[in-house]
Amino acid sequence: MRYLTLYRDERSSTATDQIVIQSNYLEREDFDFSLPLHAGLHYVFVRGVGMTSYAKGYELRMAINAFLDFASEYNGIVVPGLRIESLSEVGVEEYAFFEEFLRRNERRIYLAIRLSSAFKLVARSYDDGMPHLKLRRIEQPPSIPSEPLSDDADKDFFAAMHKEVYRLKEKLKFQATVEAAQPYDKWEVRDICAELYSVKKGKRSGWMIDPVRAAATLQYAGYPFSISRVYHDAHAEDARTSTISSMGRNPLQFVLSCCIHKGFLRNRAPNSIELVELIRLLYPTSQDQVSLAMFTQRQLGWNKEAVLALDVNNFVHPISELAKEDTAMLLSQKVKSQGQGMPYEKPKPTFASSSRSDPYSGYNLINLAGELSRHCRGLLMRDASVEMDDRRLRSPFLFISYPEAPWSPAKRIHSLDEQGHWNAGVKGFLAGAALVDEGAPLLTGADLQNRLRVTSLQTNKMLHKQPMALTALIYGHFNPVTTDTHYDQSVYAMKDRRERFYAFQKSFIEKSQGGQFKGFLAERGAESVKTHRFRIITILGHHRALWACMDSYNPSYPGSQPLPEGTRCTRFDMCNGCDQWCVLEDSLPFLMERLSTLELLIERDPLAHTTYGSELAVLRYVLDSWGNKNALEVAKRYLRSFEALLPLDLKSLVAYIED
Repeated sequence: MRYLTLYRDERSSTATDQIVIQSNYLEREDFDFSLPLHAGLHYVFVRGVGMTSYAKGYELRMAINAFLDFASEYNGIVVPGLRIESLSEVGVEEYAFFEEFLRRNERRIYLAIRLSSAFKLVARSYDDGMPHLKLRRIEQPPSIPSEPLSDDADKDFFAAMHKEVYRLKEKLKFQATVEAAQPYDKWEVRDICAELYSVKKGKRSGWMIDPVRAAATLQYAGYPFSISRVYHDAHAEDARTSTISSMGRNPLQFVLSCCIHKGFLRNRAPNSIELVELIRLLYPTSQDQVSLAMFTQRQLGWNKEAVLALDVNNFVHPISELAKEDTAMLLSQKVKSQGQGMPYEKPKPTFASSSRSDPYSGYNLINLAGELSRHCRGLLMRDASVEMDDRRLRSPFLFISYPEAPWSPAKRIHSLDEQGHWNAGVKGFLAGAALVDEGAPLLTGADLQNRLRVTSLQTNKMLHKQPMALTALIYGHFNPVTTDTHYDQSVYAMKDRRERFYAFQKSFIEKSQGGQFKGFLAERGAESVKTHRFRIITILGHHRALWACMDSYNPSYPGSQPLPEGTRCTRFDMCNGCDQWCVLEDSLPFLMERLSTLELLIERDPLAHTTYGSELAVLRYVLDSWGNKNALEVAKRYLRSFEALLPLDLKSLVAYIED
């Protein structure tokens, strides 16, 4: 078991996109390399992260932390002989308890999926003695498509964004004015200080420092990025002290004393602008750049990933020179992951057309973000510690943060690629915009996540009355089904979809009752089906088959989507409405019980007919159409020998099915 001794000195692992992920679980008080389970999990982390992207690597680290929490709880309540002390002791039952632990603690089931995948992938890829765990497949929870903003919320969003764009253009004008302004000189400083020093104790002066000249003074002195930490601290201390005479302050010390919190001169002239506000006028904030990034999403119909992948020096396609004078073709290249053993970087281009003259077009929004970032980018380029391929040098969305960190460009200048800064910027924007969608206030990034692109797509489709296939082409979707399912969930779109579905249901029931049932009714004597796609489905503990599927790789129930290659359908609750459903003679007792269960349920709750009415009609048709009365009697006897055959929710059958 050589894998238990490997990588004990490693404290991080590098993902395929060259991002280093720290092994933060090593800092846990209960982590101990002498325990085989802990050493094995660390091996899986180091190997697993090196084979995947940073996003999946972070998820793997979270999964390992969650499994350590679970193991600590589990080992504390079971007898010593059943404790999980190594990876080889993680079986189907133990992992099922881990899944239950995640659900009980309201943590994502994807963590169990990610860890299980890492176990299998690492053991298969490396011959280091790690055991090959036999774990059952975990069904991923269905994704919830994003819903567009309501019309009123979208209008309010545009109004808020127009105000933001105006404010940011005013900030650029302020910065241009600062560059041409005259800094304070020592003679002016001496005269103003003398006047402020003459203010009697307890009194306040109405004088205010000129923000433009104050900013020009800071820039002339190289504050804050060209001053060492020692001088920063010294200037801050001098700004607050009263021991310096009216003739002893230089222009930088004067500005800081007037603007810094609890500055000596600020106490005499409290109406002067604060230093934090002055810095925010000179440099962009996360809220500034997030506002522009979100408006770009809405205008171009791009997702967040495509917007953040923009290159400030290369976002206009060369073909724009051949297009209309007012039209620009915009380009963003997302770096997409590929399969195992293939190069990671494979850029996926995303295109959009935009107006050059519209001040709120995507083209001008990106230029505005780049212009706001210009000073920050120059500081990064002059910082020797910043690598030439640093992503920040290409990003249009740069800003400075305000943590207790050194005033160095590498430490203080960030881009929106960092999720924490994105969330903070969105929260700040929404706090000021006060947006409400269908009566619900939009407060955090989660309230807007994925919805701006969906809103853009919806509006574009409705405005131009274009077919779904063209919309899919514009937004770069491989399949129009993706566009229809995940990017069109507005109230009116859902209403149209429900009407189409109810029409299908009505047609399906009429065909079923008219002898045009689209599934298959099979008998024991029928000729065997010779295809690897045919599947007979059996519940554990029963010698009779539940039913069969003619092609389990190609489901066709209402709302079904193409499955990934090699993946079989597990939606047993949808078999009733699928073309591939094959009813066997063995199926009869299960169908009889299901019919009885649904009839009783609808009798107790008539509203349940909306959910189960169509299934009920199909079950009645199948049983009424079965011509072999002897087979029906045998099925009834089998049914009576069990208290229950099926759960109400057929989706839960997936854990008890065998082929």
